[in-house]
Amino acid sequence: MQKLRFAQAGVSLMHANMYRDTLMLLSDEIELVGFYDPDPEAVQPNLKADVEHVPFYDSLDDLISKARPDAVMVSAYPNIMPDWLLQIAEAGVHIWAEKPVAYHSDQLAPVATAIAKNELHFSTGYSWRFHPISRLINTTYADGLLGQAYSIDMRFSTSSVKRRDPTSWVFQREISGGGILNWLGCHWFDLMRFITGSEVIKVSAIEANVGGEAIDVEDAATVSLQFANGMIGSLHTGYFTSGGGDTSFGLYGSQGWAKWAIADESCTIKSDHPEWAEAPERAFSFPSAKYPGYGAEGRALVKAFAAAIRGEGISGYTIDDAIQTLRIIETAHESAESGRTITLP
Repeated sequence: MQKLRFAQAGVSLMHANMYRDTLMLLSDEIELVGFYDPDPEAVQPNLKADVEHVPFYDSLDDLISKARPDAVMVSAYPNIMPDWLLQIAEAGVHIWAEKPVAYHSDQLAPVATAIAKNELHFSTGYSWRFHPISRLINTTYADGLLGQAYSIDMRFSTSSVKRRDPTSWVFQREISGGGILNWLGCHWFDLMRFITGSEVIKVSAIEANVGGEAIDVEDAATVSLQFANGMIGSLHTGYFTSGGGDTSFGLYGSQGWAKWAIADESCTIKSDHPEWAEAPERAFSFPSAKYPGYGAEGRALVKAFAAAIRGEGISGYTIDDAIQTLRIIETAHESAESGRTITLP
């Protein structure tokens, strides 16, 4: 197998260090051929010995033209990332982009056009799609074992703004576009869409700064959703804890339900479907394999992206997935500000 040539644009921001470790796990099929970073002297100390030989280029243009990558993995501030993505897509190079991919969904329209024009593959950092329990619930629902979907529910609590550093760019609206919904809630909106295959059509939200830090974005939100398939949904999330966190998921339908205890890596599914008559309630456990970098899901994500580039499958994402998730978030912000339920266009 000829190795694919990967490059990184943005060498230490967000999860770039972790995904670089993931790339090195796949050295039998991927070769890391170049770096671009606006501040190379600051990020070079973050490099491990196994990538010290990889050259830095002075510009994104140079990275593309001289390193000749098949794909570029991009980790940049959301407000500037779409400009980088457009430059890469117009050069005909496949793209992996760190979530949430942009400050606003409108920034991604020209990127989507360039990706379609050049028939490129796209991937992003919504790695929960590759968790085996996500896949199990998705398949169970698609096979009709839960019947008509009634409700989907996510709860996600994590460490407080104070513990995370209130001065971080993540809490600066002009860079991030919003608070916890943009940085972490995006994962769960994407997962709801993936598992059920249905789009959000209405949003009603309450947002707050419950921690009281000097930030201009929400640190907590409750978002109610209506989907095109008729089900309702919710995300209750916030930077609430003094350390650690809690995450739970539930999908409920006319013939059963699925409950995912994410911290325990376990799932219970109940179905009244005749195919499950002998054992209508079943428990599943999926202890994740331990890999360096972004873990088992990150490894699976990058492998799928590489396979798509080789013409051996699909990446698991399109640029439209990133756009739709951002639109849900933007509509939540609008709803919270206006106090109204908003219908998505």
